[in-house]
Amino acid sequence: MTTLMPIGVFAHATRLSVRALRNYDRLGLLVPARIDPDTGYRRYSLEQFARAGLIRRLRELEVPLAEIAEILAAGTPDDVKAAIKRHHDRVAIRAAELAAISGRLDSVLAEPTRWLHVYERMRAPQQIARLTVRTPLGGLAELIGPGYERLFAALETQGVAPAGPPGTRYLTEDPEDIELTVELFVPVDRPVRPAGEVGPAELPGALLAATIHEGGYENVETAYLSLGRWIAERDRVPTGPAEELYLVAPGPSVVPEAYRTEIAWPVTA
Repeated sequence: MTTLMPIGVFAHATRLSVRALRNYDRLGLLVPARIDPDTGYRRYSLEQFARAGLIRRLRELEVPLAEIAEILAAGTPDDVKAAIKRHHDRVAIRAAELAAISGRLDSVLAEPTRWLHVYERMRAPQQIARLTVRTPLGGLAELIGPGYERLFAALETQGVAPAGPPGTRYLTEDPEDIELTVELFVPVDRPVRPAGEVGPAELPGALLAATIHEGGYENVETAYLSLGRWIAERDRVPTGPAEELYLVAPGPSVVPEAYRTEIAWPVTA
C-alpha cells in the first residue's frame, strides 16, 4: 500500500509551506496523491518528494511559477537542465546559485538512497536561555552564528554555564513564509536574567521522533524526509515545531564532515 501523509507532515518533510502546497495544487504543479471527497483533506505520497524538492530548489532561485511548470513538463533530466540554463541566461546575477542547484539536480530528483534511522526519546522539561531571530529563509544561515555568539556572551556575563548542546526551534508554522521566527536556545542549569534580546524560557517536555544528520547542511533534506516518512507510516501527529540540536556544532576548528545534528519533532505517542 502506498504510504500517504497529511499535508502538514508533507509540508514539514519537504520544507514547503502548507500555503505553497495548496497553491501548487491549484496551479497543477504538485497535485496531492489523494483528496478525500468528503473532507477535502489532501494527502501526499513518498513518490512526490522528488517533485516537491525540485520545486523548492527552483523557488529558491526565484524561478517564476510559470517557468517551473515548463521545467516540470520538460520530462527528462536533460530537458530540465536545458530549461534551467535558459533561466540562467536571463538572470545572470543568479548564475552562481543556479549552477550549484543544477549540479545537484540528480540528487534532488532521486529518492534518498538511504533512509536515516529514526528513533523516539522522551525529553523532560528543560530550562533554557533563548534568543529569537526573524529573517527570510535565505538569510537564516548568516544570522545563526552571530545569534549564538550573543547568546553565549550573555551566559558568560551572568556566570551561567550551558547544561547541554545548543539548538534551534522553528516557530513559524510554514517554512516558506516571508519571514521565519527561529528560536536559538541553550539548556542551562539555572534561569538567566533577561538581558536585551536574551531571556529565560522552558523547553517543554515531549516525546520526540528524531534522527541524526551527519556533515554539512547541504543535504539536510534527507533527515527531514526520513522523519516525515516515519511519522506518516505510523500515523503520528506533530505536536510542536521542528527542532535541531547541534551535538557537534559548527566552529572555527570543526570541519563540516564532523558536524552532528539531531533533527526532531515532538509527536503524539
